[in-house]
Amino acid sequence: MSEPQALHSKLSMSARSRWSKCAVSVTLSEGLPDESGPEAEEGAIAHKVAEFYVRQRFGLEGARSGDPGEYQPPAGLDLKGLTVTQWNDKLRHHGMDYAAFIATLVGNYPDVHIVLERRVEVQGISPPLFGTADLLLWFPSIKRLGGVDYKYGFGEVDVGTADAPNEQVAGYLVAAADTFNLEPASLGLAIYQPRRIHGEPGQVLLVDAAWLHRERAKLLAEARAVEAAFADPSTPPVPGSHCRYCKAAKALRCSAVNHAGKTALQAYVTPATLHSLSDAELIALWAVRTAFKNFWEDVEERISKMADAGTAGLVVKVATGRKMWANPKAAVLTLLALGHIDALTPAALGDVLHLIPADIHDELVKRANGAKTILATEAADPLTVAATFDKYAQKVTP
Repeated sequence: MSEPQALHSKLSMSARSRWSKCAVSVTLSEGLPDESGPEAEEGAIAHKVAEFYVRQRFGLEGARSGDPGEYQPPAGLDLKGLTVTQWNDKLRHHGMDYAAFIATLVGNYPDVHIVLERRVEVQGISPPLFGTADLLLWFPSIKRLGGVDYKYGFGEVDVGTADAPNEQVAGYLVAAADTFNLEPASLGLAIYQPRRIHGEPGQVLLVDAAWLHRERAKLLAEARAVEAAFADPSTPPVPGSHCRYCKAAKALRCSAVNHAGKTALQAYVTPATLHSLSDAELIALWAVRTAFKNFWEDVEERISKMADAGTAGLVVKVATGRKMWANPKAAVLTLLALGHIDALTPAALGDVLHLIPADIHDELVKRANGAKTILATEAADPLTVAATFDKYAQKVTP
């Protein structure tokens, strides 16, 4: 088991939870740029740190002593009150815990093979289905194949059950068995999420050899559905919570999301219109709520940029931010020096500001950022706006 350079696939394992449910999302997303925010960049750094400690703990190729160097946080990342040093300490702490978790999986099997960041591919699929597994384990003595995924986000990620496993890790195991021509007697799926809010950070699911054959058949069927969607441009999209991660849904390429937008605006015209929707229509609208919410956030971002650029048809109103202590400690000392001990109990700034001389207000008080409101200079009828969605309600071919 060697470790060639990692690559990425059009049918990515990480996006399997989306394209397995909506095959046409792959074709609709073609040509759209990948969006990588600061959280994703933080995750990439966390993976590097975790890999450092796994290599060190098991003496793998490239192992180094000590600790990894200090990283700079990605631009725009919310450090949640941490300093850069504290943020790096967290990365190292979690990375060492990850290596310890791997050690519990390895146990007392000295013959185990540990492979990091390995490209694996499922055989017999077009377009190619491959991905880069975070960590693979092979135990020759008991013929067990294991796959571990390191998740650094806060959103709950579940390892699943034998009937409904984590689709990403399950895909890696199918691909690993194909890539290395293995016939495991058992398999282990594992997820390590150090910042998981509920439950233990490490989750493990053991399955038998029959599971591998079932999962491979399921994966092949999903991939062939994508292949069929490439061949048939009329394949309809399947809306759902997975739309949240679909680039096509956010780029107005998905007729399901566009139609939902049209329906929502039409339902807004009068209360009776909303109640006239059937249960099935209402459920269909509800199914794409996340995608439409994300789409609307993109609309707001673009409108904000247009407003800042002074685009005709938009006007910006900025409300004055409320007053707040610029330096709470200095304010406390000032109130003490002025003999206003009674004002040190929790109180609103407005209740005690009159006790402080006006000539030092600027040193102690600042204003919060003003709330910016962007308004259209002319109001639009919801039915007129709905016609915009109607324009895109037919499937758009990339």
